[in-house]
Amino acid sequence: MARVTVNESVPPVHVDQKPRFETIQDSRGRTIQLRKLGPLEQGRIVMAVGGETAGNQTFMSGFALPAAMVVYIDDVGYGLPNTLVQIEAMLKELGEEGMEAINNHFLAKFEAAKAEKAAKAAKDGLTAEQAAAKN
Repeated sequence: MARVTVNESVPPVHVDQKPRFETIQDSRGRTIQLRKLGPLEQGRIVMAVGGETAGNQTFMSGFALPAAMVVYIDDVGYGLPNTLVQIEAMLKELGEEGMEAINNHFLAKFEAAKAEKAAKAAKDGLTAEQAAAKN
C-alpha cells in the first residue's frame, strides 16, 4: 500500500501588540471595556438601527456606536448588537454613569490628540491656524 504524506504550510500567527480593548471605569465603580469598531461593524450597526434612525447623527454618534463598542461590563461579556432593541438594552445597562464615562473617555482622547497636534505645529514653528491651513 502506498504511503501519502501531507505537508501543510501554516501561516504565521499575527500577534497584536496593542491591547485589544480600552478599559474605563464609571462612577458606580464598574469596569467597562470598549472595542474599536471597524467599518464592517459600523455598517452592521447602521443596518441594525434601520435607515431612518441611522440618519440621526446625534443618536448614532452619541448613543448607538458607543453602546455597540461595549465588550464587557465588569465580567459580563456583550456581543455586537444586531437590533435596535439590543442597542437600547445596552444603553439601559450602561445608564447615565456608563455613558458619562464613555463620553469623558472619548473627550479626553480628543483633547490629547488636539494637544499633540498643537505641539507638533509649535515644533514646526506654525500656529494652529497655519498648521490647519497646511493640511
